[in-house]
Amino acid sequence: MFQVTTPQSSQDWQDYYQLRWQVLRAPWQQPRGSEQDDLEQDSEHRFIRNREGEVLGVARLHFNNHNQAQVRYMAVSEHARNQHIGSRLLHELEMIAWTQSAQELVLFARERALPFYQRHGYTVVEKAHLAYGDIQHFKMVKNRPSEPGWFLHPDWTQVLQNTWREAIPISDAMGIKVESYTDWLFSTQADFNANINVHGSMFAGSIYSLATLTGWGATYLTLKELELDGDIVLADANIKYLKPLKSSPRASVVLADCIGQLEVLQLGERAVYQVPVNVYDNDVKVAEFIGQFVVLPLKTSV
Repeated sequence: MFQVTTPQSSQDWQDYYQLRWQVLRAPWQQPRGSEQDDLEQDSEHRFIRNREGEVLGVARLHFNNHNQAQVRYMAVSEHARNQHIGSRLLHELEMIAWTQSAQELVLFARERALPFYQRHGYTVVEKAHLAYGDIQHFKMVKNRPSEPGWFLHPDWTQVLQNTWREAIPISDAMGIKVESYTDWLFSTQADFNANINVHGSMFAGSIYSLATLTGWGATYLTLKELELDGDIVLADANIKYLKPLKSSPRASVVLADCIGQLEVLQLGERAVYQVPVNVYDNDVKVAEFIGQFVVLPLKTSV
């Protein structure tokens, strides 16, 4: 999975600004240099490269005041669309803004980008400027979330969290919570202090439980996205422990890596869904889990 990073070297910055100009300025015959402004030195810059070193997407964040941050210069290479590049960059900028206590994020989106930002929680406030005589922009705002993290559907993740707490009491004792839900990743975290063994590391059983609930949660959210419902049970699982976990338990599922046809539930058939889960200590992978979840169609009363 591609990593969001900060430009460091001279070549990084050249490539970063090249894509920004290429996507946001060149199509309207604007000169090089027009893709920069006087806030570059006071901003947070992020970009994504592929394995060949090509820049796929860029984005910038700056603060207008203590309470408001602004997203600007979001650009994704034409051939890198539909790979969640923009979502991942936006996610990173939001995390920076919320961590620095911003209360709202503002941006000015082109009309064709409105659905993208609306899907990520931004609301149109007003029609804004007209760029280059024909590109209408709209002012959009997103308020700081009540819970830390970044959620594509906060109502779904809240129901999931409540379901764990009420139906699986051990999850609450372990301090397992939803960390984030995006359109490419679902992640959780646990309270390390509630899961320490005599060796000062996390119980293997706790790691297994964290991975299982993370896989279960990813399956639940995928069903919600497909507007399906069913009873989810773990049928089989394999786990490989790579290193001791000694500080910050996290688990995540790359949603595109899950395998299965959940749509068969519509035919009254049970579905099998394979979910790979990685468990981390901060950013260091400590375990790999693959769960086979069976989703049973709900029985309808006659």
